[in-house]
Amino acid sequence: MPVDAAPAAARPRPRTEDDILLDGSSVVGHPKSRAAAHWAGVLVWVIALPLAWYLFHAGATAAVDGAAPLTFGTPVRALVELGAGAVVLAIALWTASRSSLGSFVVGVISLLGGVPFLAAPTAMNDSVGPFLDRLTAHSNLGASLSSYFWADAVSGKFIAFGLFMIMVGVVSHNARRAGRREQEIIDRGRRHD
Repeated sequence: MPVDAAPAAARPRPRTEDDILLDGSSVVGHPKSRAAAHWAGVLVWVIALPLAWYLFHAGATAAVDGAAPLTFGTPVRALVELGAGAVVLAIALWTASRSSLGSFVVGVISLLGGVPFLAAPTAMNDSVGPFLDRLTAHSNLGASLSSYFWADAVSGKFIAFGLFMIMVGVVSHNARRAGRREQEIIDRGRRHD
């Protein structure tokens, strides 16, 4: 009775075409979920951008109201508000390095929210005008918010701001992708060395 030289489990498996094609490659696996970064980015942008918007407007108003016509000089209050607005905006922009979703969301909201004020001003007067009147009558803060909102809506700044924020998201997203591709090329080169 002939004895098999090696049990079936111990014999080497013959190489297939897939084995030959994938020779030298490595399994990278799945990247970690970015859901937390996306949600945090949206939350920061939705909170920080309106705050920065208000601080910049309040600082600009204080600077203009506190200066004599055609002379330069900025009151301390204006400097504090403009500085605080810059810090809040910097925090929001920093989050774009982690996730560009927040800048996309805020940009689209601002763009789509600003278009009706220029495209259908009569309808916006009827729908938003009474709210702005009530806000103005409510308090000094309400009057300031109403004035800033009206100025940006009527001048098209909401549209320009929305486009700017969308482009911040595009640049951030493309830079992150390019960095990933470059890292993959570097890693591939190291494996072959």
